[in-house]
Parts: sequence; C-alpha cells; structure tokens
Amino acid sequence: MKSVHAFVILLAACGITSPAFGFGAVAIAEPADVAKDGYSSGIAYNFKAQSEAEDRAQLECANTQDAPPETRKLCKVIRTFENQCVAVALDPKAGTPGAGWAIADTLALARRDALQRCDDTAGSDRRGECRVTAEGCDGRAK
Repeated sequence: MKSVHAFVILLAACGITSPAFGFGAVAIAEPADVAKDGYSSGIAYNFKAQSEAEDRAQLECANTQDAPPETRKLCKVIRTFENQCVAVALDPKAGTPGAGWAIADTLALARRDALQRCDDTAGSDRRGECRVTAEGCDGRAK
C-alpha cells in the first residue's frame, strides 16, 4: 500500500493526475506521386499538451524508414485531436498509391475511414488490399 501511495504522490508532483492524457496529432508526407515517391506518416496520442503531440507526430513521420528521405522532408502536422482515435492505412505492396488516414471518436470508426480512404486511392485492382499500419486512441476515446 505504501508503494501505491508513493506512486500517486510522484504522479501528482510531476503534474500527472491521470494516466490517460487527451492530446494527439497526425503528420503526413504525401508527395504528388505516392506510388513513385512513397508515403510517410506519424501519429502521436496521449500527450498532455498539443505541442508535445505535434512534435512527436512530426518526429515519427520524419523517421519513417520505409519512405525515401526526400518524401520524409515533406512531413507536416496536418491535424490535431483531443479524446479521439487515429488510424493510418497503407497498401502493403511497394509501388502502389494506396494510403489513407482518419481521426474519429472510436478506433473502429478511425480504422474504417482510414481503410476507405486508402481503398479510394489504391486503384480498382488493389481494392481491399489496404491494411491499418498505425493506430491509437487518446484520453477517454476507445
């Protein structure tokens, strides 16, 4: 019991009153030709400040090793959110244009919308091939 109290006191001293914070962000690098130049994304969630979420999403996007360096230079935070979920979906086949992301009130909706956006850009011969590659919820969202 002493260790639990000590932990709660430590959290309070650090300004942390809840393990679930509510700020998130998504950064995307989307060149004109995704099939040729790739795609990069970064998500961040459960940060106690919007600026921290933005910085982390930008860092994650810029460090995606699957995208060429020139594409990663295009990374920018395109959306922030609070108490919501985020998902990114990509067509796993190299050299294809399928990519999408979404923010929604639930993870199920974020997944659905990201997959739909990916399918919309994938082309008719690649419909249904997209997969969620990153996801998460912040704050009270599930």
